[in-house]
Amino acid sequence: MRTRSTISCIWSGQTLLRIRMNRAFSAFTLSGKTIDVGGGHHPDYFDYFQQEPGTQIEALDASLSGIDFETDALPYADASIDTIICANVLEHIFNYQHLTNEMQRILKPSGQLIGFVPFLQQYHPDPNDYFRYTRTALERILHHAGFNTVQVREVGGGPFLVNYNILMLSLPRILRVLLYPLHSALDVVFLSLRPGAAKRLPLGFTFSATIS
Repeated sequence: MRTRSTISCIWSGQTLLRIRMNRAFSAFTLSGKTIDVGGGHHPDYFDYFQQEPGTQIEALDASLSGIDFETDALPYADASIDTIICANVLEHIFNYQHLTNEMQRILKPSGQLIGFVPFLQQYHPDPNDYFRYTRTALERILHHAGFNTVQVREVGGGPFLVNYNILMLSLPRILRVLLYPLHSALDVVFLSLRPGAAKRLPLGFTFSATIS
């Protein structure tokens, strides 16, 4: 697992949301036959997941195979996959229930779906950008798809880091680095006074779901 400072990640061009997402993924373990749905070619979050020996990762993406997640069946047999990753994908899928149903279909009863969606983030079409999901929405969508156990967790901080994440993409790299400590310190102070704001102002959510 890669361990880099936030400043170093910002300097390399990552958004704060990406940094926080990657670190949240370090709590999850990939195992067995793992499918990365919609992640493209070897995204950087693979450097943060823990992996059991023998884990085999396969990318499934429109840019690689031409699959349409809105309508196509995923090209795997029922209950044949140990782990599925679905990071920063669902907000781009209008027919999201079809995709969640398909991921449930191919996942083994002992397997796990691991994912992330942004919440307080700017419009980012790829090629479209449709939704921002709340915790409640994710829980209902995944339960409706047939997952029995669903866990959703906030990722982010408070209002100053939310503001920084949106602002940073308009700033030169050096200003991104210089302004981060100020926003981070203000966030710490704000959350010490209003700790509940972290749940009301997430940058995004990680989610995990199983069938058993």
